Amino acid sequence: MTGAWGASSTVTSRDYVDNALATKQVKILSAGTAGTPAGETVITYTASNGQIGERALFTGGTYDSSTDADKLITAAALNGAVSNIPTTETSKLTCMDSSCLLYNIITQTAYGNAGGASPDLNALIGNVGGLGYGYISNDGSSKDNDSTYGLTQNGTFVVDYGDGKKISGKAQCSSQSGTNNDWTWTNPTISSTLPDSSGQYCYCQLDGYTTNGDNWGNMTALSAPWVFFGRENGVASVCANKCVYRCEYNLLYDDSKCLAFRAAVFNSVQ
Repeated sequence: MTGAWGASSTVTSRDYVDNALATKQVKILSAGTAGTPAGETVITYTASNGQIGERALFTGGTYDSSTDADKLITAAALNGAVSNIPTTETSKLTCMDSSCLLYNIITQTAYGNAGGASPDLNALIGNVGGLGYGYISNDGSSKDNDSTYGLTQNGTFVVDYGDGKKISGKAQCSSQSGTNNDWTWTNPTISSTLPDSSGQYCYCQLDGYTTNGDNWGNMTALSAPWVFFGRENGVASVCANKCVYRCEYNLLYDDSKCLAFRAAVFNSVQ
């Protein structure tokens, strides 16, 4: 008796096949494929584990930090959004030969304050009293006029001086102590960074301004360090609730104490 070998087969249903195919990835079209519409996400690759993922695109409209923070911006959305960022002429060296014995100096335009100059906010805004404000406390438990000025992040504030003149900034509590020269801020503690964001000591920082209109979306970015405001009753939780209010309040009003603090903060801009 001799045996015979044959191929085996399994009868499957249409639902079984459809469900199996549903777990497979759709073929990715090659670049420049005719008739392919613009997508809403881009493919990403994680080098550490080879995982393929995706990231959404921000194509314009109203920015929402809770949903748009990790999106990639398109050229169309970026166009015009950075019109208020100052530019400066810089140069770079490129090799003229394979041994780089000769160089060519090429001029290029970069974003940044020309010559490292910083805006004179004391001259641009002056000692006028503010007309409006908005803030969200560092712990998120207290806020005022936040939606009016588009604030969404904890520890942020806005001061509105009228006639299109506004400033924006941040507050941070830290365990790092400082001095405010007995509330005169003649030579206060100024730090480029803070060691932590939880403590009893309140610091304020500017990050933007506008002087030429009411369009809050067209802010000019600022680079500024942290300026020490004061100590909040020795309690970190009090600082987390009150620090941003102290920053906003003392930049808003025009009494002598507030103007001294305002001058210290404005003069800290780099």
